[in-house]
Amino acid sequence: MDQNTKTTYLFLLVFAVLLIGISTGEAGSGDECLRAVVEDISPSSVGIDEEFTVGISLENCGNTVPENITFEIISIPPDFIVTENLVAHFPKFIYSSSERQLTYHVRTTPDAKPGPHIIKMKLTYGNEDVIRTTYYEVEVTVIGEHAEPRISSVRTNPEYIYEGDTVDLRLGIENFGKAIGKSVDIGLGHEFKGIKNTTIGTLGLNGSQTALFKFKANRSGTFDIPVIIEYEDDYGKQKDEYGIKITVLDRKGSLNVASVKIDPVIPQKGDTVELTMRIENTGENTISSIRVYYDHPFKGLKESYIGTLDPNEDGPAVITFIADQAGEYELPVTITYSDDFGEEQIKTNINLIVMKKDSGVGTAILILAILAVIGGLIYYNYRTTKSKDAVIRQLMEGGGNSANNKKQ
Repeated sequence: MDQNTKTTYLFLLVFAVLLIGISTGEAGSGDECLRAVVEDISPSSVGIDEEFTVGISLENCGNTVPENITFEIISIPPDFIVTENLVAHFPKFIYSSSERQLTYHVRTTPDAKPGPHIIKMKLTYGNEDVIRTTYYEVEVTVIGEHAEPRISSVRTNPEYIYEGDTVDLRLGIENFGKAIGKSVDIGLGHEFKGIKNTTIGTLGLNGSQTALFKFKANRSGTFDIPVIIEYEDDYGKQKDEYGIKITVLDRKGSLNVASVKIDPVIPQKGDTVELTMRIENTGENTISSIRVYYDHPFKGLKESYIGTLDPNEDGPAVITFIADQAGEYELPVTITYSDDFGEEQIKTNINLIVMKKDSGVGTAILILAILAVIGGLIYYNYRTTKSKDAVIRQLMEGGGNSANNKKQ
């Protein structure tokens, strides 16, 4: 047999001895032998925040009586609490066939993590001349449960949402699982201005809470909004995704221009002009900080502050200026207001004609044109009335002739 073959057989022999030693779990050899055996873990399914027992049997596996015996737990998982003393000492066994039973009462913590947990132990025995030590590991599996927070209801205020509305959204969140949901956070994937995340905290077994959101429906349409629910249960951090549908009906902004008044109606160059625009709130919510800005080229005021308008209420935005330039103007007007999500704007235009001061002919022509229109309206009304009177007379005369014919 060559040297390489001898080396190979020697390695296999050593490996076999080591394997046998690991599988039996015995300490010592020959007449001197002591071993620790896990007799029982009760209950076999260990839950969170529950108590269980671990039974250990110390068995003499040799022909001599072991002495100076120490059995101890040297490592406990942080999710376990052991109520007994971790070190047990016995001077010696009485008989060579004696056994010693140890029972440890263990409790899992309320935040114990599901899965396998290892308890490490050490057995030492022998006299002063020979001390033998063996290490053991006991695996205990903790069984957990899943929480299952889901959407149970969807409510909006207003119930029917129009473009421009400020919406209060209430999502009912209910736990359909078998574990407590902790640190429950709800996120909305909407594209509106407003609140997108809220935390409802802990959700107990069969418990329910309401997640509140607020947003501005700034455009119409039907929107599929993702709802992300993040939480923790017995198995750690979890994330589930659901969806809701929101329909926003088509309607422009809640503020409208009710009327525009210019005094004088057709100002001349150099006149002091008073411009009044009445702004009406046609929505269902109160609107505040309403300002109207007139972008005109004249000397004078350009901005008017209305303040707050309740639903179906209107208010005047008045400015005065000196029409120091003649001509036809299209004045840009910007209406700004504030709501829960910042400042909004509405833009419109006003047409203004300023006559030249020294244009008497033009003024006379304008007055004549106005008088001609008025005269035409009067003449039209006169002809219409006269025509109606003639028709009535004919009907009455015709009615009388018919009656006479019948008498004949």
